[in-house]
Amino acid sequence: MNGNLLIGEIKHKRSTSPSNEFTYQVLYVEIDLADVREGRMESLLFSHNHSNIYSLNDSNHYRDEQGCFATAIPRLVAATDPSIAVKAITIITQPSVLGYVFNPVSFYEIHDGESQPAMVIAEVHNRVKQQHLYVLQRTETQNEPFGGRFQKDFYVSPFLKEKGEYRFSTVSGNDSLGLSLDLYQDGELSLETTLSLKKEPLTTIALLKAMAIRPFTPQKTLAAIYWQALKLKFHGAKYTGAPNPSSGEKHA
Repeated sequence: MNGNLLIGEIKHKRSTSPSNEFTYQVLYVEIDLADVREGRMESLLFSHNHSNIYSLNDSNHYRDEQGCFATAIPRLVAATDPSIAVKAITIITQPSVLGYVFNPVSFYEIHDGESQPAMVIAEVHNRVKQQHLYVLQRTETQNEPFGGRFQKDFYVSPFLKEKGEYRFSTVSGNDSLGLSLDLYQDGELSLETTLSLKKEPLTTIALLKAMAIRPFTPQKTLAAIYWQALKLKFHGAKYTGAPNPSSGEKHA
């Protein structure tokens, strides 16, 4: 089985009143979409679109008319910027664990042979089953790390205004991956999110160790998120209702 297992932590720091800061453990996988399309993702503990300890399911991602994210994303890239000579597209995402997934954001890195991605697509999901794609392209003058700014126009939290500006950066090495996503609203830093991950080959042994050391990661993550939400509510954070759920998929 190809790909990488990414284990580490995510840190959230809320700067606006009431301030709050917390860190929790996460588990991601990094997989080439070509391996997904060609059926090279099956193993004893990991499956694509089948029940297993860990799984990657099309239903949890942006899809095309065939219902497949591994073909939908290349088509989206080609439509967005046909000048990119795509060499590989990788997805960085939290897998389902025993059929359950909590995955607020996944990232697609589009590689053209240069040291940093030509494009990064952030696939954001909210708690009312909506999704939104943010597309960020490399500029000719850009050096490491890959990054940029884009406007927030999608509901993600009842404690954040819908509008704002995200500032994103990512640095990927042979054995590590770092991502940061800072939110500015009304000219002030509202929320800092930092993801720090260590890479290792996605093997059955690695998955067994992960299950032993960090079992039920998405379930624990969701519990941590709701606990922090209760704390914010108790300390007087302004709460706004969620938009009406929609079966459609929104992307920028």
